[in-house]
Amino acid sequence: MKIVKIALISVAVFAAAHTTAQQAPADIASLYAQAQTDGLSMGGFVAKMTELKTCNPKLAEQVIDYALEQAGNDPVLVEEVLKAVNNQCIDQDTLTTLAIAANIDPTLITNALQTAAAAGPAPAAPAIAATPGGVGAGGGTGTGDTTLASGS
Repeated sequence: MKIVKIALISVAVFAAAHTTAQQAPADIASLYAQAQTDGLSMGGFVAKMTELKTCNPKLAEQVIDYALEQAGNDPVLVEEVLKAVNNQCIDQDTLTTLAIAANIDPTLITNALQTAAAAGPAPAAPAIAATPGGVGAGGGTGTGDTTLASGS
C-alpha cells in the first residue's frame, strides 16, 4: 500500500510540475504583453524582470528564455535582450547557456556580452568640488579661474 501511495504522489508531483512548466511561457507572454502596454520594449521588459531588488532567478531565466525565443536570430533584438540582463540576478555563464539553448549564434552572444561588459554600470554623477579661487572657496577673485601659476 505504501508503494502505491508513493507512486501516486510521484505522479501527482510530476503532473503538477509538467502543468506548471507548460503554463510558464503563457504567463511570461502575458507579463510581456502587460509590459508592452506600459510602453516597455523587449529589452526594457528583461531589465525590469531581472532587476536586483525584485530578482527571482528562476523567473528571470524563464523571462530571458522567452525573450531570446521571441528575438530569434534578429541580432539587434538578441543584443538588446542580452545587454538588458542584470548580471547580479543572472550571471553571464547562465545567460550564455540560455542563449546557446535558444540556438543563438555564439558569435552574436559573445559580441553582445562583451559590449554589455564594456559599457559596465551607468556612470555615477561626477562629484562637484569647490574650485580654488571660486565663489565660496574661502576667498580669492571669485572668477572660478583654476589655472595655477605653475601652468598645471
